[in-house]
Amino acid sequence: MQPPQPHEHPVLAPRVGVIGTGGRATIVLRILRELAPEITITALCDPFPDALDAFRQAVAPVAVTCGTVDELCAREDVDWVFVSSWNCQHAEHTCAAFKAGKHVFCEKPLALSIDEALAMYDTWQASGRQFVYGLVLRHSPLYQKAHTLLAEGHIGKLLSFEFNETLVFNHGGYIHGNWRRHRRFAGTHLMEKCCHDLDLALWLTNDLPARVASFGGCSFFRPEFAGEIDRIGPSPTGQTAFRTIPDAQGINPFNSDKTIVDHQVAILEFTRGVRATFHTQCVSALPERRFYLQGSEGTMRLDAYSGRIELRRLGWNEPVRDFSPAPGDSHAGGDRPMTLELVQIMRGERRPSVGFTEGIRAVAAALAVDAALDTGAVVDVAPYWSAVARALPAVPPA
Repeated sequence: MQPPQPHEHPVLAPRVGVIGTGGRATIVLRILRELAPEITITALCDPFPDALDAFRQAVAPVAVTCGTVDELCAREDVDWVFVSSWNCQHAEHTCAAFKAGKHVFCEKPLALSIDEALAMYDTWQASGRQFVYGLVLRHSPLYQKAHTLLAEGHIGKLLSFEFNETLVFNHGGYIHGNWRRHRRFAGTHLMEKCCHDLDLALWLTNDLPARVASFGGCSFFRPEFAGEIDRIGPSPTGQTAFRTIPDAQGINPFNSDKTIVDHQVAILEFTRGVRATFHTQCVSALPERRFYLQGSEGTMRLDAYSGRIELRRLGWNEPVRDFSPAPGDSHAGGDRPMTLELVQIMRGERRPSVGFTEGIRAVAAALAVDAALDTGAVVDVAPYWSAVARALPAVPPA
């Protein structure tokens, strides 16, 4: 399903243009510059001057500022385009880069609709360029190990599982006070924040959801709970509760207009009969990003916050075994391995491990779950898979 990859003829000293110079681009590209000093960041494009200034100071002091995306993509000193703009712009900016003959790294989510995702895929196919997708948790040693343990049969045949992403209250406040609070800019909360978790579920099961149901709403980030800011009081460093993450455009999350939920639950049934529940919440005092997987021969539990993997086989005196990887950095240790792979791809040393297949599957799954949320119906996911079938390989047999 991939076009010819030009990795046999790498750019000797790749030059990167960045579209969207916010916090995520800063984290990834700072690591990239540490790993590969020969890679230079030559051009930047962002509508917010404060974001440009902060990025330039942190990562790329001599990069040129471009007034438009087309101007950046037309530059001869740009080989790769790093797309980290608002989610609603990913398709437009990625397609512009491919049409200009550039390679692309795109942050999650891939797109906000199936039409956008397929347009990106078609443009990529026609371009012959490389595409790397930023599903950072795929690169986490924690989830890599869990995937290996499942594949090796340590808990037998997977029967059912539960998974979640419950955010610490300040992170939830950040989301509900900035641009991500609007579906038209970010997509749904499930698409924007939890596409990682849906992708992991599809990857760990090696399967696709067949039927889904979902319920949710915005019950906490409402005006009647605005007093929680004063009740909790400032942080030890003097920051306002629910607003500790810097955001020059951020507003009070309780009084903001918003079109996303602050909590959601879902039930998923996969094509081979595995069943799962999912829970996301934006105001947790005990945050988790956890999988609890039950198999025919044992149980496995893992959590990104603790970094632990525990596994116990069924039996009378079976020990609880600890398969936890070494502690890592942010995103359960995934940021550095993901960026290292990107560097290796740029150098022509390997091909991407994550791309359109994974991105399109996560988009389709999120759209189906959110259709269930919006309609209150149990949604048959088959039409979603049919709509994207030409861009996906067949799911391998069990």
